[in-house]
Amino acid sequence: NFMLHNESYPRIFRIKTRDTNLLRISRTNGVSRRLSLGDISLEDAFQELQKIYNEQSIQSHYLFYKFIAAAIISVSFLYLQGGYLIDVFTALVAGSLGYIVVELLHQKLHAQFIPEFMGALVIGLITIIGHHLIPGGSVATIIIAAVMPIVPGVLITNAIQDLFGGHMLMFTTKSLEALVTAFGIGAGVSTILIIF
Repeated sequence: NFMLHNESYPRIFRIKTRDTNLLRISRTNGVSRRLSLGDISLEDAFQELQKIYNEQSIQSHYLFYKFIAAAIISVSFLYLQGGYLIDVFTALVAGSLGYIVVELLHQKLHAQFIPEFMGALVIGLITIIGHHLIPGGSVATIIIAAVMPIVPGVLITNAIQDLFGGHMLMFTTKSLEALVTAFGIGAGVSTILIIF
């Protein structure tokens, strides 16, 4: 919901999906700076923004890149948690596959809780199987490392930022969304640990 001044009519848009694309943010900021400096006309700035909006630079391979990123995040957190070297492969597979399950279900369902719950189930299951096949490590450390790619860290940070900025409505909605996501992760992992 936004308006430019008192004589303009507010417009409301429903946001179905939310993603953070830092490349698009950087390029949009670049256009904004050039426009404020007078290096580009309003029409050219609009064309640049349309190009940035419509451009799908890595769309055909974005799941593959997210798979690799999730694997790196999982292994990194395994190291930070003081995990064992023998658990690296299990954490890598659990974290990356769990994240991909969450991403695919978010695309299909457009819902909260269920994708995170299913992703945590996959993470817990792979962790238990990996620990059984490659014993000697720590199940708890693997699970903590593997769930990190699906933990709503950005959402929690933005919610706190909204709280400090006095935006109580946005703080409430983001906090509740983060809470539901965290509950889904906890419920999925707990279900596997109770069963096995």
